[in-house]
Amino acid sequence: MHSLWSRCSFLLTWLDGVEHQADIAIVGAGFGGAIMAMVARRLGHSVILIERGSHPRFAIGESSTPLANLLMQQLAEEYDLPQLLPFRRWGEWQREHPEIGCGLKRGFSFFYHTLGQAFSDDEQRRNQLLVAASPRDDVADTHWFRADFDEHLGCEAQRLGVAYFDQTELTSFEEEASGVTLRGRRNGELVLFRAGFVVDASGQRSWLHSALGLGDGKLPLMPATSGLFAHFRNVGAWPSATGSPYPVEEAAVHHVFDGGWVWVLKFNNGITSAGVAATRQRADELGLAEGEAGWQRLLAKLPSLAKQFTGAEPVGGFVFSPELSFCSEQITGARWAMLPSAAGFVDPLLSNGFTLTLLGIQRLARLLGSEPTAAALADYELQTIAELEQVSQLIGALYASMDDFELFTAITQINFAAVSYSETVHRLDKPELANSFLLCDHLEFGPASREIFESAVRLSCRDELLPRIREIIKPFNVAGLADSAKRNWYPVAVDDLFASAAKLGSSEDEIREMLLREQLL
Repeated sequence: MHSLWSRCSFLLTWLDGVEHQADIAIVGAGFGGAIMAMVARRLGHSVILIERGSHPRFAIGESSTPLANLLMQQLAEEYDLPQLLPFRRWGEWQREHPEIGCGLKRGFSFFYHTLGQAFSDDEQRRNQLLVAASPRDDVADTHWFRADFDEHLGCEAQRLGVAYFDQTELTSFEEEASGVTLRGRRNGELVLFRAGFVVDASGQRSWLHSALGLGDGKLPLMPATSGLFAHFRNVGAWPSATGSPYPVEEAAVHHVFDGGWVWVLKFNNGITSAGVAATRQRADELGLAEGEAGWQRLLAKLPSLAKQFTGAEPVGGFVFSPELSFCSEQITGARWAMLPSAAGFVDPLLSNGFTLTLLGIQRLARLLGSEPTAAALADYELQTIAELEQVSQLIGALYASMDDFELFTAITQINFAAVSYSETVHRLDKPELANSFLLCDHLEFGPASREIFESAVRLSCRDELLPRIREIIKPFNVAGLADSAKRNWYPVAVDDLFASAAKLGSSEDEIREMLLREQLL
């Protein structure tokens, strides 16, 4: 084993405290930290997992996607973690772990509202967008009730031999040639951790960002935004129209208005997660900082949504986040690295956070198989920042077009084209065709998509953007997107996939074999 790893697991006394040693220390025991710890154990390392709070605890960020589920499956298979496999699909989850809160996610539902007016639509369905992500419930994506899910993963990490320390407030970070020293207090007692390498999985504005006094990086095109959110009981139903690709609430539901959007995610335990993300100007106008009073002012401007929340009761109170988006200017050091969830956060719109975090776990796992080199850590940082910036530009363009739902819908399809293409080529064992999130490193798609995002924010050449978007997604459009005949309803259609065989570098027979293997036919 390389010199980085201490290979020590014994306890020593230091002053009046206790010292713990391990190869790797992970700060933050959410789902990302727990999975990172499990992977590191399978790599043969001793691991310490440090949590400031204790489980179960409230956490936001709850909606998976097909690509995120595929990444979790890949981690499970590559690192012998079969306990992760049931969580890749709704049906498996319900059969194996019905006790863990979960929501059924068949796709992405969007509804456009004019503030002060009831929701309405026309025959062309110009004020809605439904994008299916799965053909049936059994293989569908999920919403993760994080209080249950994170606690379960923490327990699984401990079963693999991870040393877990909750209620631990870290106070200092010391990096030396021989390793890293973390000091803090646990239950009022001094505690010290020594490790060869530290992974920060502590989330937005992470512990290392604060402890090291790191500056803030820039998220291009992204406006300043604020968020207000809570869990609720007794939330009513949003109606589904006859013939819709899936029941519209069995999805990540987005209610879009000029300057912001509301999410509604329903779990199978009677809890609904709901919240609003809005530009700073709109958040100030609504007084979102006032919590429940701000939420009620928002509902008063969205009468159809207010009807759904008649009788709803918040569980545990409201959480206001004055600054949603964030990026650290530095995310790696000689003996430390941040997961993407700690390196930066853009917005929950389009549910990209889980994918970014799991990609980060995959990449760090490869680095931690041996002593990480400076060059490898630099590459990890560049890739992580590039993907955060791509997401930032996408979401910034969507915020800029929230008063123009036709353009908003078109821009979302850049996302859906990229992720559906990426998922498909990975399932076809052709990862070299999509080795970056949202194809940000692709020589043609990357620059072309960023040009679109910048034009949308600048509000330039609006009429030229729509055909340009159709043009740039065409080589990657394997899901039948941007088809006006579908009137903004996009079910899963395998014929679209078969017709895209050439784009995928595959034959129809190879695609059919993949669909049968993945139980998608």
